[in-house]
Amino acid sequence: MRAIVLTSFAGPDALELVDVPDPTPGEAEELVSVRAASLGPWDLSVTRGAFAAAGGSSEFPQVQGWDFSGETVDGRRVLGCVAQPWMGIGTFAEQIAVPSAILAPLPEGLDVVEGSALPVSGLAARLLVETAGVSEGDLVLVTGAAGMVGGFASQLAVERGARVIAAVRESEADEARRLGAAAVVDTNDMEVAVRGEWQDGVDACLDTVGLGSDALVCVRDGGAFVTSVPSAVPDHARGISPGTIQATPDADATAELAARAAAGALTVRVAETLPFERFRDAYTQLERGGLRGKIVLTP
Repeated sequence: MRAIVLTSFAGPDALELVDVPDPTPGEAEELVSVRAASLGPWDLSVTRGAFAAAGGSSEFPQVQGWDFSGETVDGRRVLGCVAQPWMGIGTFAEQIAVPSAILAPLPEGLDVVEGSALPVSGLAARLLVETAGVSEGDLVLVTGAAGMVGGFASQLAVERGARVIAAVRESEADEARRLGAAAVVDTNDMEVAVRGEWQDGVDACLDTVGLGSDALVCVRDGGAFVTSVPSAVPDHARGISPGTIQATPDADATAELAARAAAGALTVRVAETLPFERFRDAYTQLERGGLRGKIVLTP
């Protein structure tokens, strides 16, 4: 079968589309024919060895990819993600053998492309909202609210009855509002804008781009601060205990998010769909940034 593999930690230039042995399911595993697999910022980090020091695979070649949607041997439509590179399984392949426990059903109201764009970003956003304890009436600052994780976090926070302030670049303001933000501030002038309008600060900050202490100053004393960027956790201050999250495979949570998306309660954005053969174009676009949704690869 064909797969997109990394041959060294030299960045995207070290990626190749090659033939690899077909996977063989082990105990409690299933074979999934991949129909779509999406790219995220973490896919760039993997190519440069960002996860090797944390116990990730350093063997080559290694199949890339985290998110996927596809079909099992018995015809079930499924979606999910793998803890690549720790599981030693990448999803940019025509077939994958994965634990049955990580597979969530793909609802009929969600196509395979949309399904592949949901798992990691949706799970990360869900963890941010839950860890921060966002509740009805809260004022919540979401950094990177026009991105995939930030966009999902905004929608989930609004669903809980919170009022979202989006911290984004000026060019992303309309997109952030479309995803539920009640107010928008420029990331470059965030503290002045937030404290100028809400002097006590926000109840919680969901930091999806790693602004760290620059965003913490916007949080009220005793409020909540959670980031999806582990390297950007600021020091404790003013009764705030900053934390971080890391999305891992969770079939039940993925199924819940997929059901919301299929019902129209959660917007899943896809910027472009490209065949495996154009993976270099996909990585180039990802590195360039400014995308309004995920890039999805199809075998």
